[in-house]
Amino acid sequence: MTKALLGQKLAVLVANGFCEKDLTEIQRALLKTGANVRIIGMDQGLVNSWNDNGWGLNFAADQMLSEALGANFSMLVIPGGQRSVDKLKLTAHTRRFIGSFLDARKPVVAFDQAVELVAFAQRIAGRTVTGPDNLKEEIVGAGGTWAEEAFVIDGNLMTGGEATGPRVEFVAEALEFLTDSATMDKVA
Repeated sequence: MTKALLGQKLAVLVANGFCEKDLTEIQRALLKTGANVRIIGMDQGLVNSWNDNGWGLNFAADQMLSEALGANFSMLVIPGGQRSVDKLKLTAHTRRFIGSFLDARKPVVAFDQAVELVAFAQRIAGRTVTGPDNLKEEIVGAGGTWAEEAFVIDGNLMTGGEATGPRVEFVAEALEFLTDSATMDKVA
């Protein structure tokens, strides 16, 4: 595999309870492309993942969300996990951070429940997205369009994940989306 994302600084936004498999699978794929992956957490120190039915591995947060700026990163990935999403919705820093990527037209990948954070950031209106079925009403109510597909790309936003199709397929598509976005930036 080529180092298509070499030099790209990528933020991964998480809080305790994020989906461990989402993070480890996309992180592994991104590192193979040369991306500089940085974990942004709500607190300094360790962030605890959720692995199916219980607490999983701890990951070191590289930077606190309250201090992180979207301008310092070229891409954003948000793993799923309802516990993580609920915690990230407790701070306006989440709205600011996600909004900065979407407003700057930088690529954002939201796994599963993380599409809810795009709505929280007040950037869902006019966008077509997908995710777990229980979020459909909330997304439509916030002005988004719901698609019944495994993944959806709407401009600089990609949504989907295990809830809508096989995770391995979504990770491969997300990697292609991020790589294509980086290539487009180099051409422009």
